[in-house]
Amino acid sequence: MSREVLLLVDALAREKNVARDVVFAALETALASATKKRFKEESDVRVTIDRLSGDYEAFRRWQVVPDGEMEDHDIQIILTEAQKQVADVQVGDFIEEELEAVELGRIGAQAAKQVILQRIREAEREQIIDDFLARDEPIMSGTIKRIDREGAIVETGKLEARLPRDQMIPKENLRWVIGFARWCFASIAKVGARN
Repeated sequence: MSREVLLLVDALAREKNVARDVVFAALETALASATKKRFKEESDVRVTIDRLSGDYEAFRRWQVVPDGEMEDHDIQIILTEAQKQVADVQVGDFIEEELEAVELGRIGAQAAKQVILQRIREAEREQIIDDFLARDEPIMSGTIKRIDREGAIVETGKLEARLPRDQMIPKENLRWVIGFARWCFASIAKVGARN
């Protein structure tokens, strides 16, 4: 699986124009999510992928808490018990137990795919916003895609923006001008994909 992981990471990073570390982090989260499903009780699972070989290791973790302050025995361990396993452990550290590699199966692979795609979409949106903010131009040009009651939807490159009706020039009739326009940004807000 190791070679396939590296090829997948490289392909996704190039295709979506995101850093390889973002894809590796998404893949680690997906594998951790699939590994957690093996346990009936709640568990804290950490997965690390070797960036050079593509091999991965999974660990079940327990956070070390002071004696008498344990709230959840599935993800926490008291200090005296932890010191029996690792002598120099401190409060706040984690005790880890290595797990065997998990076979994803059909449902696990589907869940992992969804986690990876969600993380990559978020990284893509961040990259688009960062590219836009790096321009540092208050006046933009682009096309008006559609007009509705709230205002107009304008597009420049991969970025879409809403031009509210109360910020349009009074008595300007954009209804018939679906096409090229220029506008000035007053503020920028990150909003969900479909808003």
